[in-house]
Amino acid sequence: MTAQPFKTIILELLRQGHRDEEAFWQDLNESERTAIGTFEHWSAKDHIAHRTFWHQNLILKLTAIAHQQELPPDIEDEELSNRSTFEKYQQYPWSDIHSESERVYAELIKLAEELSEEDLTSSTRFASISGERPLYTAFLGSCYEHDQEHLAQYYADHHDLPRAIQIRENCVNRILQAELPEWVKGSFLYNLACFYAQQNLQEKALTLLQEAFILSPRLKDRSLNDPELITLRDQLA
Repeated sequence: MTAQPFKTIILELLRQGHRDEEAFWQDLNESERTAIGTFEHWSAKDHIAHRTFWHQNLILKLTAIAHQQELPPDIEDEELSNRSTFEKYQQYPWSDIHSESERVYAELIKLAEELSEEDLTSSTRFASISGERPLYTAFLGSCYEHDQEHLAQYYADHHDLPRAIQIRENCVNRILQAELPEWVKGSFLYNLACFYAQQNLQEKALTLLQEAFILSPRLKDRSLNDPELITLRDQLA
């Protein structure tokens, strides 16, 4: 059986992420769509504006490399950048936030369509974006997983933990069903375990961590110093 191309996988996950965002908007009532959040408690449109900013950041970097142009400066302080983005778009109407998200999503998918399989699996040409890992991991992490995390965070913050858990679990299940390397699947399981730990679902977190360590043994050392797993430190030692 021929392995599924990474490009096919990435494009399907990006499109799934877009469908999930549309379902998210449709599920909100007018009050929820127009709500003004605080930096400590983001509204729906704050989450979407944040995601859109990071999509655009990846697009700018990829475009610069493709055209052999100077890369935009790295964001050295993500917390400061996130606050700046929040403050910039906090008062924007939800319709503008939605329109911009749609525009950038279309641009992101178009860019992914133009990349070759060789591009996506390269760990050297796009090192400024993905480090030592293949480029496709930037799409998996910075776009797909990051987006799903924010949808889940919205529901967790609004006291709908079952919905948040469902989003995070669906996100990981899609990765587990895809033809991706075991270390990638291990990373997604690890991040889901961290989410469980933060929600005081310790047994579920421990079970997933053991699965993650089998798929990606290097995660064991990381777990020992991960602040998100501090409540499990004794069991992991």
